[in-house]
Parts: sequence; structure tokens; C-alpha cells
Amino acid sequence: MKKYLIGGSVLAWVLGVASVGSMCAQNAAPHNHPQMRSNSSQDGDRQPEAKAFTGTIVKQGNKLVLRDTSSNVSYKLDDESKVRDYVGKQVKILGTLDASTNVIQVESIEIVS
Repeated sequence: MKKYLIGGSVLAWVLGVASVGSMCAQNAAPHNHPQMRSNSSQDGDRQPEAKAFTGTIVKQGNKLVLRDTSSNVSYKLDDESKVRDYVGKQVKILGTLDASTNVIQVESIEIVS
């Protein structure tokens, strides 16, 4: 009888330790559920939001640029074919600015009255 009591106690202890270890391992594992993931890596990959830029489309050297006379800044444009028809006109461009290259990725353009 004593033999079964000791054997049962050891078995219960081993199972208890194993289940605690299993629970700890589950808590340490990264969660793959979309709502449980950290947003830190996603924030670094996020694209900048589009902003409005106003100015005049002018030729600067052999390139077309948006010249903002209020801040005395010129912005390069990613696709000159989108703005070619607006040379000399006051426009509002909706796009994203790559600050490292000073290039606006043009999403839309409209004439400002």
C-alpha cells in the first residue's frame, strides 16, 4: 500500500511540474493571432500619409518641379508626365513626400483658382 502511495505522489508531482512547464512555454511563445501581435513592426513599415502641396509647376533646368512660393521651396515630382499640362499654373498636389530625396509621389493634381 505504501508503495502505491509513494508511486502515486511521484506521478502527481511529475505531472504537475510538466503542466506548469507547458503553461510557461505557451506564454513565452510569440502569438500568431493578428489581434495579439505587436504593432511595433507594422508602424515601421507604414507608408506616410498623403498631404496637400500647393505651388506653381515650373521648369527648373530640364525637370518640372512644384515651386512653393510661400515657403520658397521646390519639390521634385516622381512622374513629370502627370504635371506636364500644368506648367506655369498654380496647383494643389495630393501626394506623399519622400523627405530624403525631396520628391513628391503625385496621387492627384488640380488647378487652384
